[in-house]
Parts: sequence; structure tokens; C-alpha cells
Amino acid sequence: MTDPRKSEWPVRVAICAPYGHDAPTLARQLEEWGAGVRTCVPNQVPLALADPDLTLLVLTDDVLEALAAPLAATLGNQPPWSDLPLLVLSAGAVRAGAASEWTFLRQFANLTVLQRPSSADLLRASFESACRARAWQFTVREQMQTLQAAATLLEQRVLERTSQLMSEVDTRKRVESALNESRKLEAIGRLTGGVAHDFNNLLQVVQGSATLLGIAQPGSDGFRRALGAIERATARGAKLTQHLLAFGRRQALSTGALDIARHLDEMAGLLQQSLREQITLSLRVAPGLWLADADLTQLEVALLNLAVNARDAMPRGGELVIAARNLTLPAPEAPAAAAALSGDFVWLSVADSGTGMAPDVARQAFDPFFTTKPVGAGTGLGLSQVYGFTHQSGGLAWIDSSAFGTTVSMLLPRSTQNAAALEAKEEVSAGAAMPQGTRVLYVEDDGDVAAATMALLQDMGCVVTPARDACAALTHDMDGFDLVFSDVIMPGPMDGIDLAREIRSRHPDMAMLLASGYVIAPERLAGQGISLLAKPYSQEALREALARVLQPA
Repeated sequence: MTDPRKSEWPVRVAICAPYGHDAPTLARQLEEWGAGVRTCVPNQVPLALADPDLTLLVLTDDVLEALAAPLAATLGNQPPWSDLPLLVLSAGAVRAGAASEWTFLRQFANLTVLQRPSSADLLRASFESACRARAWQFTVREQMQTLQAAATLLEQRVLERTSQLMSEVDTRKRVESALNESRKLEAIGRLTGGVAHDFNNLLQVVQGSATLLGIAQPGSDGFRRALGAIERATARGAKLTQHLLAFGRRQALSTGALDIARHLDEMAGLLQQSLREQITLSLRVAPGLWLADADLTQLEVALLNLAVNARDAMPRGGELVIAARNLTLPAPEAPAAAAALSGDFVWLSVADSGTGMAPDVARQAFDPFFTTKPVGAGTGLGLSQVYGFTHQSGGLAWIDSSAFGTTVSMLLPRSTQNAAALEAKEEVSAGAAMPQGTRVLYVEDDGDVAAATMALLQDMGCVVTPARDACAALTHDMDGFDLVFSDVIMPGPMDGIDLAREIRSRHPDMAMLLASGYVIAPERLAGQGISLLAKPYSQEALREALARVLQPA
């Protein structure tokens, strides 16, 4: 910029030369060169400096000396973009000058000192140089303002987008929640419908057979067939409820150390019978297999369910491989779902060479009553029982399926018991017998159930004393009984588990047996050393349970 009048910013100059005719003379010259000029006395200089659009401050050396301290403070507080040019007219520029004056001058770089009197050309050159420098500063100021505005706009846009994303996330969560609720309702509807369908069939068998019992001659073939039908319907109903409780993880498991390798050998014949002749069964058990902590009955049911599913997946024959090996988690070969588990487990896998499952089928395979089989070919509860059993045992179940077959895996926690102790315990249990004349305190709130069970107990030679609930049971002298046999779910402030704990606290050696078709919180039984008999039970199952709890410790 050679001519300050061509600058896009107006030139504004403040002059402080209070003595003589310096101020008017300088003002006329600067105005001729295109500047807007204001003159001020020394005490007005700070006010002039407050103008952010000031281009140049012209002052004499005597004013500089008088205002050294306030000028230093004011100029030291300039914004980052500003370095205001100062033009000092000094009568002593060729001399050393006053000490305070030069101390001040050394603090600033953007300072021009002219000896007066000075030529008009030198003054103009200094003036235009200062204008060019200030114009660049104004350009930097404008760019900084533009950047600040852009940063503010960007921040606002980021805040708006963040708010929008949060709103979208909230909306998505609400939609997903609604979808999950819808799926839950659909699953509950399918579950309810499946239970109603199966139990109505069972009730129809019971109802029809009960009618036949009333018209058939006792001991006749029709009488025996009706009784057999009722017994089979009862067994099917018990199996159905056990599957449902297994899926819901609400069954009371009789956990204990299991020698899975031995049980697989013992089950091999039963498993082969559930398969077709064209299907070969192979057991691949790793040497040194650990004992597992699980319910033997539920494990057997799970293996049978998986064998039946594998049979149906291989209508033209194939191979079923049941493998077992030890696994310590975390392990690289474990599935992602096992990330939450750690420790020692027994890994059981059941693999078939059938047609496999589609991905959407595999995702729903563990749902209760979900089945791809035709009506009458399956209940849809087999895999749900496997899922519930393994999870309630403290393990995991998962499915790997492809066009070449399906593998269902189960992880069961390792038992802390050793093999020798397990064999000794099984020998004692095998020799247990039901003593005659056993005195039983029987606690049951349902009158019909109580009457039927008391008849079974009395038929086995027991002396039975009934009690309707836990409070009534505690009024009896426990020294008069060999065993307390109680339902779990009862009216009143205490249920069967609470009753068992209370009796054990008073009589630690009292034999206890609980019975229930449903336990609200089965984990309450963990570590209590109390046996539980699942309803409905046969007389033989009742006899074995009583003999087991009555055997000497």
C-alpha cells in the first residue's frame, strides 16, 4: 500500500503535541494525506488508545516522557493481533535523551522516532509505513474474527448434531425397547399357547380315563388301560413342566459330582435306541475328564433331547458324535458368549451330520415351543431345556450349524469333589433302605395332595403326622419324629425352605425332605444340604428319596 487513502480501512490518527503549533501543523499535513485526525491533550491519550480502529498515535518526546508508565500499561494490554504504531517527534533524537524515555522506547518494536524539525517527505514516508503495518494488522484481525466465527459456527453445528444424534439414539432405544417388548409378548404368547395345547391334551387323557374308571370293572383290561393312561399322562405332564422350569431356570437342581465319562458309557445303549439304525453313535471322551457339577437327571434329559433332534435332522442316516473334554476359561477356542465365564469346565458337544439350521432358525432354537418340525413331531421344548439346564448349572450352551451339520455344546462347571469320594458316596446310597415305622411330620397345605401322599407314606409303613403350614409344624415336638417332609410353597410367613432352616437351627441332625413342583428362588437351597423331590412323584421315587435322607451321615 503506497497510498493510505486506497486502504479498505479508514486512516484514523491521534495527535498529542500540546506545545506550540505542532498539533495544528501535523493535523493539516496528515489530513492532506487522507487521514482522519483528532488532537488530544496528554490526559486524553488513554481514551484515544481505546479506539480499536486507531491507525497511528503521533506524540512529542515530552509527552512520551510524561506518559511513559500509563502508555506502557495500555500498549501492553493490546489484543494479540494489534501492535499500534507510534510516531515520536523528538527534539533530542540525536542525544541520549531522558533515561525514562529510552527505557520506555526499548520496550516496543513498532516505534518510529523523527527529529524535529523534520522534512515533509520523511514524515510522509514514516506515516505511510505505519499505515501499511496497521492495515496488515487489521487484516489479521478480520481473519481472526472470521476464524472465531467459523469456530463458533462449527461448535454450534457440533452441538446441534450431537443433540440430534442423542435424540436419534433415544428414539432408537425406545424403538428397540418396544420391539423387545413385542418379542417378549410374542414369546409369552407362544409359550402360553404351547403349554395350553399340551396340557389340554393331557387333561383330556385324564378326563377320559377317569370316566372309564367309573364304568369299567375293577381289575378288567379296560380298568388297567385307563390307569395306565393316567399314569402316562402324569409322566408327560411332569416332563413338560420340568422342561419349562429348566428353560426359566426355576427348577431346583440336585447338583453333585458327575463322572460324565462313566455316565456316557452307561447311556450309550439308551441313546442308540433313540436313533435310527442308519445312524451310528460315537463317543469321544478325552482321557482324564474332570468330574462335573450338575444334575444327573437333567443331563440325561438334555442328551436324549439332543439325540432326538439329531435323529430328526438325519432322515437318511448319518453319524452322531458325543464328545467331552476339559476346558479352562478364558480360552481361544471358546465362543464369544463364554467371555463372562472363567475357571474349569467340562465341554460336552453333540454333533450330527444332518442338514443343519438356517441362521434365523439357530438364533431362535433355544426359545420354548419354537420348532420347525410338523405338528405332533415335537414340542419345541428340547433345546430350551438344554439352555436352561446349562445356564442354571453355572455354565453355557450354544449352537454351531452349517450345511454339513449341527453341533450343540454345553459347558458344565468342574466339581471340587474327587472320584474316590464320589464312588464311596454312591456305594452308601446304593445300600440305603427305607426303615419301617419311620415317624414323619408331613407339611402340606393342599388337602387333596396331603390325603394322597399320606396314603402313600402309610402304605410304606410310615407313621404320619400332618401339619397344614410351617407355623403349625413348629408347634410339634421334633424329638417325636425321624423326618420332616414338607412342601416348599405354602401360605403364611414361612415357606418350606424357611421351615427347613428353622428346624435345622434347632435340631441340626433332623432329616429333611422338601417337595415342590416350582421353587421361586431355587438358589436359596444352595449349600443347605436339603434334598428336594420334584412333584409329581411316584411312590417308588418317594421311597428312594426318604431312604436317601434317612441313611446315616
